[in-house]
Amino acid sequence: MLKKAFLISATAALVFSACGSDNSASTSGSGPQVLSCSANAISDDTFIMEVVTENVTMTTTTTIAGNLANIEYDLSYAPQVPAAYVQQDCDDNKKEAEEKNAQIICSDHSIIIKEVQPADISFEDALKSAENSCRQMIH
Repeated sequence: MLKKAFLISATAALVFSACGSDNSASTSGSGPQVLSCSANAISDDTFIMEVVTENVTMTTTTTIAGNLANIEYDLSYAPQVPAAYVQQDCDDNKKEAEEKNAQIICSDHSIIIKEVQPADISFEDALKSAENSCRQMIH
C-alpha cells in the first residue's frame, strides 16, 4: 500500500540502486550524493518528484485517483554509467516487477517503471511525504 514512508523508501531505493558503488558520487560509502530533489503538484491529483544524483536522474510521477496510486518512475542514467550496469538494473527490476504487477520499459540509458498500487493516504499527504523525502535526501 502507498503509505507515507513509501515515497522515501521507493525513491531512495531506486536512485541508490541505480548508482552502485562503482558509480557512486559519494566517498563515504553510504550511497550517492543527492544533488537536488524537488516535489511539485502539477494538478489536483498528480505530483512530480525529481531526484538528481551525479549518475542518474529519477522523475517519479504519482497520480492519486480515489484509492489507487498510478506511479511512473523514469530513470535516466548519465552517459558515464556503463550500459551493462543499466542492463543489469533493468533485469533486476524486471524480476521484481513480476511480483508487483508493474511494467518495465528499458532502453539504452533509461528505465521506465509503471505500477498501480492501493493508496491509503490522500494526495496532500502523499505530496507532503515526497517533500519530506526530498528534505531528508539532501541533508
